[in-house]
Amino acid sequence: MKRLEVRTSRLQFIMLVLVGLFMVPLGLLLVVNGLTKGSGPSLSMLMIGLMPLLIYGVVAWLFLRAYRRSARYFTDEGLVLNDGKSLAWADLSRVVEQTRLNRVTGATFIWRIEIHFKNGGEAWLLPTKISNFSEVYAAVRSLPCEQTEVRV
Repeated sequence: MKRLEVRTSRLQFIMLVLVGLFMVPLGLLLVVNGLTKGSGPSLSMLMIGLMPLLIYGVVAWLFLRAYRRSARYFTDEGLVLNDGKSLAWADLSRVVEQTRLNRVTGATFIWRIEIHFKNGGEAWLLPTKISNFSEVYAAVRSLPCEQTEVRV
């Protein structure tokens, strides 16, 4: 296998930044307003201001967690994650396709593919973020290991 880049869309990252540009100043404004009220600190305004900050923090953490665990590229020796960690094919254990059911159409779709390794390493492939998913999916299906499907 020659080097196969996993091309990901930057749209989610751009959307995360845009949401942050709205939620962080809004939350900070409400927190400052709650702390500087003329009649003393307002607990309700403080809590309302902390909610957008907390929600944005959780969303950013989930986004970064998924980004770090996602594969950057495949080579003959193994794969490399976005955080720079290399995982060797010699340690390959299994591939798990996590699927979901669309309640409206009844169609099943791949939500995430996890590539597990014996040393505890794990790589994720998120089909909605990968522009060359058909090429990457063909490479994953050809891996010499157990391949299972789990509905989540």
